[in-house]
Amino acid sequence: MLSEAEKRKRPRMKVSFDVEVRHPLGGVARYQTRDMSDTGMFVVGENANVALKVGEIVRVLIETANFVEPMTMDVRVVRHTVDGKALSFI
Repeated sequence: MLSEAEKRKRPRMKVSFDVEVRHPLGGVARYQTRDMSDTGMFVVGENANVALKVGEIVRVLIETANFVEPMTMDVRVVRHTVDGKALSFI
């Protein structure tokens, strides 16, 4: 049986960025990236104040000292696990 990593079509890079997820109905939640690929990211954190549903499109803001300007992108929520949330770039 193939492991989860062997099933992946895109390699993941372990990265740790603080991210802000903005829900279209006004909620804001803070997470941290666990890994990223060229198709999406996996974020972890405790944020019960914003309910992210699979299929929803939300805006992610990444701001680090390495970026001149914050990076903002729209993503789709594709999966929830006990560890966090998978977000796909759109």
